[in-house]
Amino acid sequence: MPIHRYRLKLMLPILILVLFLISGCARNSYVNVNYRLPLSSNVLEGKSVFLQVKDLRSDTAVFSETAKTNFEYFTGLFSLKVENQASERRLMGAYDLQALFREAFEQRLKTMGITIADTHSPSIPDFTITLNRFLIDLKGRQWIADVSYDASLTTDNQLIARESVSGSAERLKLVGKRDAEKIIGAIFTETINKLDITRLFEEARI
Repeated sequence: MPIHRYRLKLMLPILILVLFLISGCARNSYVNVNYRLPLSSNVLEGKSVFLQVKDLRSDTAVFSETAKTNFEYFTGLFSLKVENQASERRLMGAYDLQALFREAFEQRLKTMGITIADTHSPSIPDFTITLNRFLIDLKGRQWIADVSYDASLTTDNQLIARESVSGSAERLKLVGKRDAEKIIGAIFTETINKLDITRLFEEARI
């Protein structure tokens, strides 16, 4: 891939985010998500996967009817910041829900030494995240987050390892959307880091 095209690919999510910040900063057009990485381990250094995320939610709404009144201008985009164990944060860009999970999992896999392949290949296992539920609800003065997904490793379209992950959290609503964003960041971090990727590779024997 030419260098200028590679740089454009890296910058595109941030450029999209800047445009949305300019056009909708006075409104709740996007949701801030802070993802905190676990400690780097490089325990799976030398492994490679093709990473993909599928959205199979039966209800594709991010916010319930009561919750979305606080996000009436929400465009479906999330502003992602990735934080390491030294509390250093990087603004990654603007993503829809599928891309949000893909970017976060890419960052986590890399901390384990795993290489993310650019294209699908029969010689490289598919690491697939299937979203089953991602819903933010508001009951009274309480924000409630509910997330679940399946993670699987496949080779030649044959399932070789699988794990299901789910999580929920609650937080008191005080002022504005900040408390909702905090609970989203918390449940997002918890459920992504909860997946035992090492065990998944051990079960797959790859």
